[in-house]
Amino acid sequence: MEKIKELLRRLSYLLSHNRRTRELENEMAFHREMAERTGGPEAKRGFGNTLRLREQSREAWGWTWIDRLLQDIRYASRMLSRSPGFTITAILILAIGIGVNVAAFSLFNLAALQPLPIRDPDSLISLQRRSPEIIAGDMPYPIATFYRDHARTLSAVIIMLGTRMELDDDAQPVRTEFVSANFFKELGASAAYGRLLDPAQDGAANAAPVVVIGHDYWQSHFAADPSIVGKTIHLNQKQVTVVGVVAYGFPELEGARADVWLPITAQPYLVEGSKVLTDFSQASVHAFGRLAPGMTAKMAEQELLQITNELRKQHPKDIWKDEYVHTDPGGHQALFNSKMYQASAVVGVLMLLILAVACANLGGLLLARGVVREHELSIRIAIGASRKRIFRQLFTESLLLALLGSAAGMAFAYVTLRIVLVTTDAPKWMSAAPDWRVFLFVLGMALTTSLLFGFAPALQMARQKQRRTIARQILVGAQVAASCVLLIIASLLVRAVQHALYTSPGFGFEQVISISPGLAGHGYKPAAAQAYMEQLRARVLSLPGVTSASLVKLPPLGHGVTLIDTEVNGHPLQIYPNWVDADFFRTMEVPVLLGRNFLPGEKNAVIVSQSMARAQWPGENPIGKTYWDKDTVVGVVGNARMNDLNEDDTVEIYTSAQTEDMPDMSLVLKTSGAPDGLTPKLKSIVQNLDPKLFPEISLLKANFRKDMKTVEVAALTVSAIGVLAMLLAAIGLLGLVAFTISQRTKEIAIRLALGAPKSKVLSAILSQFSWPVLIGLVLGIGGTAAASQILRRVLYGVSNLDPLSYISAILILVAIIAFAALIPARRALRLDVARALHQE
Repeated sequence: MEKIKELLRRLSYLLSHNRRTRELENEMAFHREMAERTGGPEAKRGFGNTLRLREQSREAWGWTWIDRLLQDIRYASRMLSRSPGFTITAILILAIGIGVNVAAFSLFNLAALQPLPIRDPDSLISLQRRSPEIIAGDMPYPIATFYRDHARTLSAVIIMLGTRMELDDDAQPVRTEFVSANFFKELGASAAYGRLLDPAQDGAANAAPVVVIGHDYWQSHFAADPSIVGKTIHLNQKQVTVVGVVAYGFPELEGARADVWLPITAQPYLVEGSKVLTDFSQASVHAFGRLAPGMTAKMAEQELLQITNELRKQHPKDIWKDEYVHTDPGGHQALFNSKMYQASAVVGVLMLLILAVACANLGGLLLARGVVREHELSIRIAIGASRKRIFRQLFTESLLLALLGSAAGMAFAYVTLRIVLVTTDAPKWMSAAPDWRVFLFVLGMALTTSLLFGFAPALQMARQKQRRTIARQILVGAQVAASCVLLIIASLLVRAVQHALYTSPGFGFEQVISISPGLAGHGYKPAAAQAYMEQLRARVLSLPGVTSASLVKLPPLGHGVTLIDTEVNGHPLQIYPNWVDADFFRTMEVPVLLGRNFLPGEKNAVIVSQSMARAQWPGENPIGKTYWDKDTVVGVVGNARMNDLNEDDTVEIYTSAQTEDMPDMSLVLKTSGAPDGLTPKLKSIVQNLDPKLFPEISLLKANFRKDMKTVEVAALTVSAIGVLAMLLAAIGLLGLVAFTISQRTKEIAIRLALGAPKSKVLSAILSQFSWPVLIGLVLGIGGTAAASQILRRVLYGVSNLDPLSYISAILILVAIIAFAALIPARRALRLDVARALHQE
């Protein structure tokens, strides 16, 4: 009860504050008047310091900190408004420093933290097959349905199978997603026109084939015509009925973008001969689970392990040894792996360094401004203000600046993020508008920056030591060190990007085409698939300009990648396996460095990359070594970045393709000239051999350029970061040198009047900055070298101690520093000596 009374009393104070203040002033005026009447002027003077008495009276009321805070904010607002040039400069510096950090965090928030706009995203999990040696994102459809029918920890299972199909007479294939009939219902999607898939109508195997069209595809290919609903279109030359158009901004699970959606039970109808729905050996669908109420992902994993063990008894050949189901959150745009987190960490460090440079700049400006305000601060202390009170007032100004800079930074981040989302063709549901996480981050940035740039200057000024240069020198050294780190890292990353762009990936791609007929999806048995692929190879080789053709299971620069996590000599290793024939290395121009190529029909033989041989058998001859307890190494080939263009030291192992691999094989062919015009002919050959096939034909040079776009964007981003670092460093040094010169005008004028050489005067002006700059450079170089181990995994083909990157970054920074310092210094040497001395 007492606490409630106290709270009510303080609320009453807040509500009646103005009335109480007026009453206090009137009462004090009355007492001064009465003292003067009774005791004369001497009694009035003995009344005491009015301001001090007023403060003491307010302290008796309680919650005086609110009064003082409001006073400080009002005073800070007046002081900042009186110096518009300083205020605008400070806000712009903070807008850059805070804005880039907010933009980076907003992008990370959209990709990893903010859930997809779907129903109950937190209960959605992604299901992945795993074993101690193998990681697979896809699983056979019968296994997914077995989990759906037997798991009690899951209330529903969503199944997806992505492919490309031909729509009517369109030249470009349409991105197609076969999904379980509960797909839209579980995600809480709505239709713009018509209806979406319904489990009751579309889930049965004998249901009429229907299709739902994506909103963007409906606008671009059907002119946003609502009457398309109910009409018939042709996919892979088969009739399907359009039942609806999905609403604008429908999100994609894990980035699986589609133009049309069909029930997965219609897949055998549209893909003739397909055994996907019944074959346990075809791992082609991706599954998501919806956790039942009260269940956790860990509980689901434990139950699915038991179900997997039970399934192994029924299908021992199709379930791996020690297989289990791994779950990941499924309700987010992207699932960050270790590489993504490393890249995010590097970007985060760069952003924070830009913030550090900005704060160092602003701290120097505040210290310089403190000298100008020396007279004001002395008066305030003389009339009774404590140093603690002065410090609080000055820090409030810094906090107000930080809040204004944060608001400007948020606007900068919004514009930047919107440009990024538009130019990168991001999903339509993604919005640049900040959410509560971004607002909390901005608030944290405001508090952090106010401490970084405001605490030390406020303390120096409150102690009236603003004329000491040591604090400014420390800030100069700090911003030079941070700028040095930024420029060196930017130089390293740009060099790595250039290496990736202009260095051979280890294989030929300019004149290579890959053809994936998709035999496994059409139910081809191994013998029939082998016969088909041999016929396809023979006909392709008969085309003019085709010089070689070979079989490969995972085409280079394609979307299919298999990854094996293992441990070699106590170190974790990721291996990219592939299955190829004897002509593959000649077609792809991958050199055989040691041993020999595969022999026709050879079994239990493998060829390893140079990195694989070095990691597995360091200092030994790998030829004749046994791998996987049954395969013999017969050759070593050069490293080829066929799976990841950013991976410098790729570890690859190639197995001789056998008959049982043929349903999954593709054909890669090399031409003597430009391969662009061969696509129609190749498609005709594939379909003449089997009319029900609709092959996926890709030009490797187009895939290469597409992959390189990401690298080019990274180079542009890093270059922009470097430019920002140089700009901030130049602004900070320019301001500090100009201020220092303005404080030493009399000294400079006297030196010039006495005949001192301008070079010596210039040296004297800049000497106080030489040591901070030198120390900052040393700290920046040493800090980058010490922390550069983190960069090793994101640098392709460039050492983390690359001397060219270090030297070029240092020379650029020194040039910028010299330029920024010489501009105000040279202006000082041209001053009018007589006028300057007269003014002093």
